[in-house]
Amino acid sequence: ASINTIGNAFAVDTVAEMPVISSKGGFAGLSGPAVKYTALANVKKMRELLDESIDVVGVGGIQSGSDAFEMMLCGASAVQVGTCHWTEGPKCFDRICSELRDIMKS
Repeated sequence: ASINTIGNAFAVDTVAEMPVISSKGGFAGLSGPAVKYTALANVKKMRELLDESIDVVGVGGIQSGSDAFEMMLCGASAVQVGTCHWTEGPKCFDRICSELRDIMKS
């Protein structure tokens, strides 16, 4: 996998005047769209460095068919969806696959 999360991240709720995340003193890993460009760079570099018999899985910031296609263009053999599943639920998989299918047909 190319990336999972980048730590440390911290978000503040300005209304409640406290950290958004209650555990670990508010510290968490940065994920989702915020890490997409780092993930793309990691996939590209790993594909350049690894033997072609080794699959590279693109992970980080995938929330659309276009995001998945970008990972593939950088050398990913497969992609993993995390944050989008957490925010949108399992319906995101069919949507992303459908969008990717449409891109690849054109």
